[in-house]
Amino acid sequence: MSLALIVYLVFTALPAISKLTFIAFLAWLVITLIALFIGGMMRDVYSNRETWDWAINVAVKKWAKVAIACLVVANLVPTKEVTAYMLGAYGVQTIAENEKVQELGAEGLDVLQSLMKKAKAEIEEVDPSATPTEKAN
Repeated sequence: MSLALIVYLVFTALPAISKLTFIAFLAWLVITLIALFIGGMMRDVYSNRETWDWAINVAVKKWAKVAIACLVVANLVPTKEVTAYMLGAYGVQTIAENEKVQELGAEGLDVLQSLMKKAKAEIEEVDPSATPTEKAN
């Protein structure tokens, strides 16, 4: 059940986190540009520096760190393909490290070696000077 939860989170939650953090960064960017535009117009046309100061202090200085963090998170969250490779590698590693699998591999190697020795002995018993049709008879 835990593997099913991991797969669900990988293919549902991680892409959503990536998309939402990128959308948050874009929202900050749009709000900052609009605030700077309005603040600049208020400063130039009406000689009102309060809007401009708010835009600089709040939108740019205060929230820029959060926006950059959102952009970093959006880019560091792995894609579905990368996550599938990671899960596959984890599965292969888990299987390879399993003691029963290693025992079966050792037993399989012993069986293969004994079969190879038996086949080699049978090949050596056949007369090498006989033609292929004589060997079949």
